[in-house]
Amino acid sequence: MRNLIRLLTLTLVLASVLAWGMTPVRAECGVYHTVQAGQNLFRISLRYGVSMEAIAAANGIADVRRIYAGQTIYIPCSGSVSPAASTTATTVTTTVTTVVVPPTAADPASAVNCAGFRATSPLDGFPNGETTFYWDPPRSGDITHYQVYVLNENGQLVMGLDVPGGITKTRGNMELAVIGRGINFSWYVVALANGVEACRSQTVRLRREWSDSMGS
Repeated sequence: MRNLIRLLTLTLVLASVLAWGMTPVRAECGVYHTVQAGQNLFRISLRYGVSMEAIAAANGIADVRRIYAGQTIYIPCSGSVSPAASTTATTVTTTVTTVVVPPTAADPASAVNCAGFRATSPLDGFPNGETTFYWDPPRSGDITHYQVYVLNENGQLVMGLDVPGGITKTRGNMELAVIGRGINFSWYVVALANGVEACRSQTVRLRREWSDSMGS
């Protein structure tokens, strides 16, 4: 009788141990597990009662066969958000209202059609004195004024002339006393829309007429 009781007790203990070993240990949701030597994802999934696929997805594991000892993995719970998802920056969708501004208001120069804009005279030289400069206006656009620039042979600005919009000629004194020594000069004209350069003509290179007053 005593042996029978012992046998029954041993059987109950063994059944409890086996039942405990086969029952997955449900950990608290959202815990981390450090992989021990000899463990694989299948055994870990049994321990926590979470599928291998769910654990792999929560940790970005591409191959469920490839984990290593010492690796820390997140054990998700059903309906929980994985750390990979929770640490990802939240994308906030905002509605942006695009206001279309007419080019003349945002940038007056962008509304100017520079086709045809060019310096026309003088093209072959100017006298040692009063010179009239001519140019053709841009094809279209609101030009508020023009500026004529004269440079010496070193590229230095020696004269600047400002002309109101609508006028396509101006006069300047090219005498030695006004623009300095030398006979090689260049000039060009700029069209401006509300103070912003819209067009620039070609640069015309020419010689100033020689006179005895220039000396040697």
